[in-house]
Amino acid sequence: MLGFSIRLVICGLDSYCSKTLGSRRIVISLSVATVANIKRKHSVPILQLKLLGPGVRRGRVSVPDLIRLCQEAQNVVNKQAEALEGKKTIHPGPTSGMIQHECTLELVGIKSNCTTLQFDLAKPQIPFQFTEEFGAKVVAEVATTIRSLGKRSQGAIDPGLLLSVYGLSGVAETRGISSIRWITGRRDGRRRASSVPITKTVRERAAARLSLPQKIIVRIDGILDMADFKPKERRCRIDPPIGASIMCAFGAERENEIYRLLRRPVRVKGVAILQPYTDRIETVQIDEISPLPSLALGEGNFFAKTSIGELAEMQHVKPLKDPSVLSGGIPDDEDVDEFLEAIYGARK
Repeated sequence: MLGFSIRLVICGLDSYCSKTLGSRRIVISLSVATVANIKRKHSVPILQLKLLGPGVRRGRVSVPDLIRLCQEAQNVVNKQAEALEGKKTIHPGPTSGMIQHECTLELVGIKSNCTTLQFDLAKPQIPFQFTEEFGAKVVAEVATTIRSLGKRSQGAIDPGLLLSVYGLSGVAETRGISSIRWITGRRDGRRRASSVPITKTVRERAAARLSLPQKIIVRIDGILDMADFKPKERRCRIDPPIGASIMCAFGAERENEIYRLLRRPVRVKGVAILQPYTDRIETVQIDEISPLPSLALGEGNFFAKTSIGELAEMQHVKPLKDPSVLSGGIPDDEDVDEFLEAIYGARK
């Protein structure tokens, strides 16, 4: 009996089925990557970076410029994703596992008629047609961020995102490249295609914003440890349970309140000034201050009858919406049981 096989990819499952046609038996194997690749060949790239300048040759880009472009573009996408998720965009450590999974870019081509790099999402899953890819939304939002800098918009932009845009715009200052266009394609009719230039002007405005102190509203719990009541310089110091002490300023109307709460646990709300290029608080202008029970700072709460809900509210802990943010702690090629056994063995 003569047989041959056809390989397809569907739904993320490797499976096999067979069909007999006359004396020939056809074996069909189903797997994910092929359908994804077929789909990408016929779809619009999620992102294109068009290089412009006197030193740009059609269909060519130097290896150092290519590596830097890919790294900076991925960094911008990651920071925009963190901003959309409401996370800090300046932080130690790697990007969360969820963002890496949803937003990692993949270089899929370089146009020959002009030097345009084409990217798609490296995410292997095939999205349902009635849902929008988070990565597609992030790439489109990057275009909005760049456009706002080009138009001198006063909207707030996270400092980490500003730094990443500044880094990407630096590629436009390399020899022969004068401008880069961030081009997003139309995906399933949900978002319009857009094309925004990344120029020297965008870089200068990002740098100008980064050089200015950032202002945000914060709430801080800690011990009110010191106060200075000089008329021209009313200041106090808050010592939180974790981290460095924070200097605060207050008005004359709060002098008695500050004096009464000295050496006691307090909760402060006010406008914080962040140092340029960091998320470190320089000072806080106190708008509200209230006493706290010692439980709120973790003292004497071992025998307290405090519910989980009350503890979560005191510590500003919110429910975990996506368990994937916890991924990445143990590499995929490591055995969890062996990992735990090694930990327990080291404690003996």
